[in-house]
Amino acid sequence: MINFFRKIRQQLLSENKTGKYLTYAIGEIVLVVIGILIALQINAWAIEQDNHTLEKIYLEALRVEIMEDIQFYTGVSDSLKNQETSALHILHFIEYPKAEIKDSLQFINAFRQCAEGENLTRTEVTWNELQSTGRMSLIRNKKLTGLLFEYYADLDHFASDFNRFPMEQRLLVRKFEHNFFTPEEHLDFFSNWSQKRVPRKAVFIDIRNTPTLYDLVKSVMVSSLVQKEITQKVLIKANYLQDAITQELAVF
Repeated sequence: MINFFRKIRQQLLSENKTGKYLTYAIGEIVLVVIGILIALQINAWAIEQDNHTLEKIYLEALRVEIMEDIQFYTGVSDSLKNQETSALHILHFIEYPKAEIKDSLQFINAFRQCAEGENLTRTEVTWNELQSTGRMSLIRNKKLTGLLFEYYADLDHFASDFNRFPMEQRLLVRKFEHNFFTPEEHLDFFSNWSQKRVPRKAVFIDIRNTPTLYDLVKSVMVSSLVQKEITQKVLIKANYLQDAITQELAVF
């Protein structure tokens, strides 16, 4: 093709047809420019298609990640509800020292439940990758992007608060727990909660007659109630966000 155009130029020059040569040269330049523009357009279209494919991949990964969040925080909510109920159970018997403890195992398990809890640690792999790689711009729906930033900021704030104050309370209850039980009782009750054995009578007396423990269990009860409500709000946002991502994926 290049040789073909070169022969035409040489022929026009040899025939001294300068005007036609200039017209031809301009036309050739225009064709080259058009070719470059077409190539650029094709390249831009290919990049756009690749970006749309990546966007879909990330959105699908985010939907799975948020679905896992829903399962995780549902478990957290259930655990907090159980802890709130357990704390109320212990508080009742501390407030009414003459009340008979008819189910010793239930009482001990409720007391131990007040000390249960772990730091909230969730590794949001997809979200972290989107931010660290600068690929947030792949998500074209800016309203959805805003929802994602709001959701993950709420998760960070929730985990930070939970791991700081409520966990400190539970660890303090755990210290009492360690002091009340003998090493043998620790082996019995920490390995199997359903065991039909109860600790020494002194353990029940210590739990019901330790003033600082009452305040601590009450604090655990209140924090469990508050954190449970926050967890429910997180779950509402997670479900809403999952629906929003599903709707966005439907347009692909």
